[in-house]
Amino acid sequence: MKTILLPIYNGIRAKNFFYTYIYTGLTGEPNLRLVIVIPPSKLAFYQKEFGRPNVVFEPLEIVSESRFGRILCAIAFNFLDTDSVRLKQWWTYLKYGHYGKFLLKRAANLAFSGFKFPRSIIRFLDGFVALDPGVVKILERYRPDLVIVPDIVFPPDRIFLRAAKRKKFFVLGTIRAWDNLTSKGVIQLLPDKLIVHTHIMKELAVRLAGMPEEDIYVSGIPHYDIFFKPPLKSREKFLKMLGIPPERKIVLAAPFLYSHTSSSLKIINELTSAIDDGRLPKDTQILVRYRPGTPPIDEKLFRPSQNLTITKPCSQYFPVRNIQMSTKDWEFSPEDFELLMNSLYWSDVTINTMSTLSIDAAVFDKPVINVRFDADPQTPPKHSVSVLLKHDHYKSIEASGGVKRVWNMGELVEAVRRYLEDPSLDREGRKRMVEEQVEFTDGLSGRRTADYIKRILYENF
Repeated sequence: MKTILLPIYNGIRAKNFFYTYIYTGLTGEPNLRLVIVIPPSKLAFYQKEFGRPNVVFEPLEIVSESRFGRILCAIAFNFLDTDSVRLKQWWTYLKYGHYGKFLLKRAANLAFSGFKFPRSIIRFLDGFVALDPGVVKILERYRPDLVIVPDIVFPPDRIFLRAAKRKKFFVLGTIRAWDNLTSKGVIQLLPDKLIVHTHIMKELAVRLAGMPEEDIYVSGIPHYDIFFKPPLKSREKFLKMLGIPPERKIVLAAPFLYSHTSSSLKIINELTSAIDDGRLPKDTQILVRYRPGTPPIDEKLFRPSQNLTITKPCSQYFPVRNIQMSTKDWEFSPEDFELLMNSLYWSDVTINTMSTLSIDAAVFDKPVINVRFDADPQTPPKHSVSVLLKHDHYKSIEASGGVKRVWNMGELVEAVRRYLEDPSLDREGRKRMVEEQVEFTDGLSGRRTADYIKRILYENF
């Protein structure tokens, strides 16, 4: 029997694995055992939701990389020559201060821009980072034929990648998201083989990470397969479930930026006000969707309105002890997936700030509005939308012509009105966005990924 070992230390990684054909395809192999290392707080949940006869859930608390590992991670972040890294340097200064540290980081970033040798030095130094004894113990106990690292830039996953490489296990890594190669710093460790979603990501992996082209497999986005065969209710049933009259046009509003919500509140209140005073049609319904990590706004702060519906993106939250992560993690349920799919599919217009929701909506050919202003003039600089402008991964989204950027409240209301009147506006741009950022639209990316994993497993061992 062959054994695959992989860590799952975050709800996003769990969603992208358990709810795709990757998990179905691997657990369907009778001569294959999956050992999935997880936070202890999620053991009962995972066993109940995803237990299979050939799956072992191994709980292990990972608090952090070693002190030297954390220092090296901070250094590696600042040596990647991208606008996203420079934007995050500025954001860190706005958040924590220390202008001298900011200048030092920026100087290092600019001084070594375009050079490859910092990458080599960082990878050499990573060889001196202490291995996690718990991870080493699990690797030696199960002796896996293949170690899969779901996110090679994620600190808990990097701990497994580091230990597996030093102990001479074969490692297959993946890039979780479209921004990871440009916004997370220098990739400290490379796997033996790498799976990426698109050919754009492949080019970035070669250019920015130095991954050999022949060791990269382009699979498509497994967690987007569901978009091409979505679990849909009828429009009537979906709106009835949310208490929305069936004749209403739906504006899916997700104008949230991390934990700061004062601007989001003003935007939502302005939209319901625009419905009341006639700037938007009376049959418009504002359907609010939070980011999983955004704290909900006290509902008493919203304007009273029959044209406002508020939803929660997920219902399962778990405490996290890892000091290199958020202190709270979440998990999607099948019902959460259905809510997301139906909210997107039955919406008429979508609003977000700078989010993958733009791509999600474009797959369903829904008009996309991106907020580019702070509705609350008292917004602290560290929470300002302006801090996020010019991220590398989002430049192509804006260049596609598939999103409408709005720079004040008047432009926002007018954009909603125009899209409600004519949803075909910017359709070619949305199509271009999907072609570039999703690429594979056959709903088979999970199957391709699972087949590639099995091919690597059986051909190499």
